[in-house]
Amino acid sequence: MREPLAAALRLLSPWLRRFLPWLGFAVALTLPASLQITSVLIGDPAIDVWNHAWGYWFVPNALLDGSLPLHTPLVGGPKGGVLYFIDTPGALAMLPISLLLGPAAAYNLALIGRIALAGLAGNLLAEELTGRGRHTWLAGVAYATTPFLLCELANGISEVCATQWLAFTVWAGVRAMRRGGRRDWALLGLLQGLTTVTTFYYGLVSALMVALMFAGWVVRHRDRALTALKGAALSAGVALTLMIPHWLVFRYSLAAERALVKRDMRLNMQLMAHNAVDPRIYITPGDFQSVDLAELYAEPFVHTAYLRWTVIALAALAAWRRPRLRRWMGLAAVCLVMGLGPFVWWGGDWLMLGGMMLSLPFDWIRRLLPQVAITHPLRLSLGAQILFAALAAGGAAVVLERIKDGRQQLAAALGLCALVAMEGMFGSSARWPLPRSDASVPDVFATAGEGMVLELPAEVGRGMKTSRYFWHQTVHERPIPYTPDVRAGSARDPAAFRTFVQRGDGGATTEAPRPPDAETAAHIAHFYGMIVLHPDFEAEAGITPSYRTALTSAFGAPEEVEGVLVWRP
Repeated sequence: MREPLAAALRLLSPWLRRFLPWLGFAVALTLPASLQITSVLIGDPAIDVWNHAWGYWFVPNALLDGSLPLHTPLVGGPKGGVLYFIDTPGALAMLPISLLLGPAAAYNLALIGRIALAGLAGNLLAEELTGRGRHTWLAGVAYATTPFLLCELANGISEVCATQWLAFTVWAGVRAMRRGGRRDWALLGLLQGLTTVTTFYYGLVSALMVALMFAGWVVRHRDRALTALKGAALSAGVALTLMIPHWLVFRYSLAAERALVKRDMRLNMQLMAHNAVDPRIYITPGDFQSVDLAELYAEPFVHTAYLRWTVIALAALAAWRRPRLRRWMGLAAVCLVMGLGPFVWWGGDWLMLGGMMLSLPFDWIRRLLPQVAITHPLRLSLGAQILFAALAAGGAAVVLERIKDGRQQLAAALGLCALVAMEGMFGSSARWPLPRSDASVPDVFATAGEGMVLELPAEVGRGMKTSRYFWHQTVHERPIPYTPDVRAGSARDPAAFRTFVQRGDGGATTEAPRPPDAETAAHIAHFYGMIVLHPDFEAEAGITPSYRTALTSAFGAPEEVEGVLVWRP
């Protein structure tokens, strides 16, 4: 028993030594949140952080109750339904942390770990493409500080922050084609599967990249094509073994009769315009946005794929001085084109030619997979981010080779890393220090007792501040009527909400509280053990007449506790 354990520790030790510096880098990048992992959440409180951090409680909670985190009465009450938490792989990986330190720590450490692994993956890929040396640090720093990742960390979209898997997959693809061992091909399949399970977008772009890499390798090594095909088949088998069960569960969660999240394919083009990608997003520094979501939709999301001119310049230098790296620039260009989406977007609208929109390769995939809602094309550009980071390391190698003194070379390497990181943090639309949200929950929720918990108002503008109600569930552990994300129209209890909302002619839902009639009040009293009104949210939402008046007319005067108003019907 001791010998296998000792062998495992010897194998782990080199990887651990390589990982720990990147973990330290990730901790520094996420300061001060990384020093407050149980009391704050990394991410803007007005965006997606609450829904995603909540899943790090939901998944362990379901498993502890002896059920799969799929069918749940906790969301969409009073009946509940089928819900697949979009970052289930992350929640499962952090299960021990959730049980020991709580969901806030699990969520934060998942993000910090993903940044660290992104740095390590960039470092490893640069070694495969450009050789070992100090210059490869730059690839790790560049990939861990991409404005793309920094923005998604602020947005709180945790599964999109798992950028490391795509980089590891490309690294494993290079290794498998160079070495050709069964273990190398199996590792590629494992990483490809993990990438796809994490998010379909990264799985799609990584599969495209590996396929093009493989095709190019076969053309250059025809004599070994048969052996390579056998290895590729092994890799595909391993990947599919991981992907298919996950895909079936995910599709079931959307198609089930009681699905809590529905995807209307008719909205695909509307979402495409919402998430359109202007080509200038790749090269324009500062606050440039393809679509200004805050201005047009009052949604404070910020998305970018700015490559950074420091990275572009170093990558161009590598391609100029090392011709064997040029094909990787071509592969990066493919990813950038895919990241533009189905049609050319420029200056706030689709670019027209002869009365028709200019179709791009992404549109071909969209047509081949009409039942898949591929509505965030910018995520496909991540393949270019990792390749540019690795190629920039090649450019750094060219610069460092001209410096003979060891100390000067070290200083130059650190200086280049600092320039790249600083452009990501301060020269793009990313925010640094990263925004953080208060993870504390008012003590009153621990007194919820039996019945559901209803928190109001249901929405504050177009932001996602009210999605904090999901986070409160981590303390009161009672069902709530909302589905992700919290909106007046997302509640699954029409018998209660008919007194709180009005529906327009087009089906739009408007929050307009009125005193409930006797039937509605009886329904609320039967199903809900606690109603909580947040006066600060109410004032910001500008709801008239006041929820306080409506609820007091049915349930009497509220308790005023910790800045909220509480009714116990």
